[in-house]
Order: sequence, then C-alpha cells, then structure tokens
Amino acid sequence: MTNVLDNAQRNRLFWASCLALISTSVAFGVITESASELPDQYGLEGNQLGYVLGAAISGFAFAIILLGPAIDKIGIAVTIRMAFFCHLIGTLILMFSGSFVMAFLGASVIALGNGAVEAGCNPLVATLFPNNKTTKLNVFHVFWPVGIIVGAMFGYWISGVSAGVEGWSLFGLDALQAKLALILVPTLIYGYMFRNQIIPQTERVQSKVSDAQMWDAVKSPFFMLMLFCMMLTASLELGPNRWMRLAMGPSVESAFNVTDSGILVLVYGSALMAVLRFYAGGLVKRFAPTGILFASSILAGLGLYAMSGAQDPWMLIISATVFYVGVCFYWPTMLGVVAEQIPRTGAVGLCLMGGVGMLIAGYVTIPQIQSFAVGFEAVADANNPTAASLRASFQWVAVCAIPLAIIFWMMHRRFGQGGYSTKSISSGSASQSDPVQETAGV
Repeated sequence: MTNVLDNAQRNRLFWASCLALISTSVAFGVITESASELPDQYGLEGNQLGYVLGAAISGFAFAIILLGPAIDKIGIAVTIRMAFFCHLIGTLILMFSGSFVMAFLGASVIALGNGAVEAGCNPLVATLFPNNKTTKLNVFHVFWPVGIIVGAMFGYWISGVSAGVEGWSLFGLDALQAKLALILVPTLIYGYMFRNQIIPQTERVQSKVSDAQMWDAVKSPFFMLMLFCMMLTASLELGPNRWMRLAMGPSVESAFNVTDSGILVLVYGSALMAVLRFYAGGLVKRFAPTGILFASSILAGLGLYAMSGAQDPWMLIISATVFYVGVCFYWPTMLGVVAEQIPRTGAVGLCLMGGVGMLIAGYVTIPQIQSFAVGFEAVADANNPTAASLRASFQWVAVCAIPLAIIFWMMHRRFGQGGYSTKSISSGSASQSDPVQETAGV
C-alpha cells in the first residue's frame, strides 16, 4: 500500500475529526447544563428527564453499532456525512420541540450524529497513525472534555444573563434554544473542513483482511473481555458525569457562594481530563495502556465512592478530582488497546466498543442513577431528587471499579510489563508500516 496523504492532508483530517468530536461533547455539556430547565420547557414528568438525558447518549449506541459492520463497505466519508446531517437536524428538532416525544426524538437524532462521529473518526485516526494509535486516540479524545467545557460554560453564561429577565432572547431565541444553538457552530465548521477532502479507507480494508477474519477476531475471548470492561468503564465515566450538575450544585453553591456552581465542577473535571489526555503519550510509554487502565480503575472507584458520602464541600471537590483523574484515560485507552492488540477487529471492533459502552450508560446507568436517587430520598417528585440522594446513588456505580481493577491488573501482569507493542493487522507482529490509501472525499 502506498502513502498518498501528505502531512497537511493528514493534519486537516485529524483536526476536522477533532471539531466533529467537539460537536458531540458541546451537545453533552449544553444538555447537562440545561438539565434543570428541561422538565419545565418540555413538560417532563416522572422519569422522563432521565430518559431524555439518556437518549442523548443511547442513540449514539445504535448509530455506532449499526455503522460498525457497514463502515468498511460504505466508507468513512459517508459516515461523516451522516454525522453532519444528524447534528444539524437533531439540534433544530430539540431547539423547537415542545413535548417529551419531540425532545426525546431530537436528543436521539443528535446522539445518532455523535455515534456516527465516533464510528467514522476513531478508525480514521487509527488509520492515519497506525504506529501510534493509543497516543493519538488520547489526543483526539482531548476534544471531548474541551467541548464539554465550551458547552457547559456557554450554558452557564446564558443562564446568568437571562436569569430574571422577562422575555430575554438572543437573536430571537430563548435561553434554552440559544444554548442548544451552540452545537451548530462546530458542526458547520467540521462540515466545511471535511468538504471535498480525500478520506482514506479503513486500515482493515487496505490490508485486505477478510470479513471472516474480522469476525473471528471480534468473537475472540480477549475482545469479549474488553467489551465487558467497556460496559463498566463507560458506566463509571458517563453515568455520574451526566448528573454532576444536580449532584454537586447545592453543596458547592452554599460553600463558595457561586450560583449554579454544580456545572462548574463538571467544567473543572473536564479541564483536568483535557490536560491529562494531551500528555497521555508519556504515560503510555512508561506504564503501558494496561497499567494506565488498572490505575484508572482504582482512582475512579475510590473517587466516586468518596463523593457519594462526602458532605464537606472541599471533600466533594477533592473526591471529584480523584474521580476525574481516574476516568480520564478510560475511553481512548480502551479503544487504543483494541486497535493495537486486536487490529483485525477493525472499525467493527472500535464501533462495538463505543456502542456497547454508550448503550449501557444511556439506557441503564443514567436512568438508574435517578431511580436510585428517588428511592433513597423517598419523595413523590421523581423529577427532583436531591443532590445528596443523587450522590448516594453513585455508590452502586463505584462498585464497577472492583472487577475492572482485577481484570486490568491480570492483563498488565500478562503482557503489559515491558512486553506491550502495537500489533500489525496483517501479521500480528509489531507494525512497521504506515499505510494510507485514498478514496472518494466527503
């Protein structure tokens, strides 16, 4: 195979992918920041808020799982087109909806776009940088917390300037619509950056690995184990994060006298994650991905468990810091291990990892956190479990760290200590090539 993309083309594709990922996380940040406004805006009752918040994630799972087997056939370019139109249309539906059904639909369509971004851009990054997959995937996923920061802070600003102002609007949009409109900004930018660009085929297609070989790799015990671990790591990272504003707000607000400071905890944690992921390369070389995953499980479990019972505001901040350091490397490193150690799974492997993780987080973890919180509080109003009861419900999520720590420690002892190396998709040996082959552009 011939290297036909120069560095300028690679960089444009990489940064376009980063902007696409920012669209997904801006949506996460904006919707999370707006969680307390959604029931009144859309007339939500009972557990409907949990289902809208979950739909904004779980639709991701359906997109990425369905696209996984197809992406090698249809190409990355088609997947990115799908992401663009879903982000555009889903945002408009959510902005102008007035009921639970339409809010659920809009959140789901945005999530389909999010899944298409992950389905297309993860294998694109792995294909562009075949000798450095885990590090580059960590750098790519820096832009997940960056987008959360941008979305959450923009929402925080809108909430501040519109509070108590009768008939407030921005370009004719009410406060919630203005927040959601931010999703369209990175969407339009990445659509332009990908326009008329040459997009490489996936690494598996270029290496002529057959469908039978790919499915054999997908059915391997090691991949099944990684899939199980992804369910737990996604639950640990995304479940509590979705409820962070409501869980942390009152305690932090009363201590620091800052209005709506719960969302600032999410911003702080996201900033911490962005910085750490940017410097992941040195940690990967020193400790190997399996060592990072083991340490992450210890920290994530301890931090979340401490957060669930903490009362002092400073202890809440400290436990949140430990939690965010713990979950920081989970998602990109899990994908990196699969891409490097089971490369024949190709785009299907990466899509199944992301899809199953999001499916469990969106349809199980996020709604169940609310259900447990209502049970702990024993109140009739299911829309408004208190912050303390939400944090108490984090305990059952923290338990996921125990089997993860055991599994990752066993993995690290087996092949992480000095023996970890990227495998070639064609031979299983350490990769020495840098293959990229062009196809039709977006």
